Amino acid sequence: MAAKRELGDWIDERQEQFTDVSDQIWERPEVAMAESFACDLQAQTMEADGFRITRNVGDQPTAFSAEWGEGSPIIGFLGEYDALPGLSQKSQATKDPVVAEAPGHGCGHNLLGTAAMASAMAIKAWLKETGQSGTVRYYGCPAEETITGKVYMARSGAYDDLDAAITWHPWGTTTVSLGSSLAVDNLRFRFHGKTAHAAAQPEQGRSALDAVELMNNGVNYLREHVIEKARIHYVITNGGGAPNVVPDEAEVWYFVRAPERDQVEEITARVRKIAEGATLMTETSYEEDFQAGAYNVLPNRALAELALGLMRELG
Repeated sequence: MAAKRELGDWIDERQEQFTDVSDQIWERPEVAMAESFACDLQAQTMEADGFRITRNVGDQPTAFSAEWGEGSPIIGFLGEYDALPGLSQKSQATKDPVVAEAPGHGCGHNLLGTAAMASAMAIKAWLKETGQSGTVRYYGCPAEETITGKVYMARSGAYDDLDAAITWHPWGTTTVSLGSSLAVDNLRFRFHGKTAHAAAQPEQGRSALDAVELMNNGVNYLREHVIEKARIHYVITNGGGAPNVVPDEAEVWYFVRAPERDQVEEITARVRKIAEGATLMTETSYEEDFQAGAYNVLPNRALAELALGLMRELG
């Protein structure tokens, strides 16, 4: 218990420092893959504390890792710091954007990343003071909201030697989670048609936007024929430039989710067939930009129960 109290005291003594980091990230919200300020701030904070910094993890400019110590166990803390588009907000309970339509931290990633960073720094201080062997590592993970940051980091082998990976998320209660999350595919469909003046020569055009809309209609009919816990979301990211011109390019961005990875893959295959059908109906073509896919989370019951016991000890 003494060591646990000491770690808590260490963080409490530096509360002002960590609050300042969190506040700075809150005040400078950056969307996925554009988190340069948050990445630099955290990396500089940890480097000043003696951590070894590795930049560009997974070939991502806003991803980094910070490591201290040697030997095992190797404990990793995963942080995030990306904001969401259109959620600019002052620090108050009622909606009041700082800048209309600008990004904001709707998921509290300014807190998530800072607290995970603080935890790694506290463990480092304890290892140094006690002379215990072990390595603590913090991962600054970009683009959680687009399901890409951790995927690319994992692909690069960033987590391969970890004995345990720990993260958290702001919530209304202080507890541990034994739940999972949905597996997901993140992909875009870009349709290509033929432009024409919509009033003078509409018969000459082949509308890429028509293809997008027909695809979306088809996917909406698909919803009746997939498992109940599946989720399919889309947003049209390019619908053409003007209503009097037949669009020769249009794009729609999809997330396909389900409880298990194989379920996602089955649904995504059907979504692709619908995209192909839309091209046949409109005499257009399409290309797919598969941005990332992720598995459902596998909860670590032993680690979660240990963490819950420690929470209860500390009150």
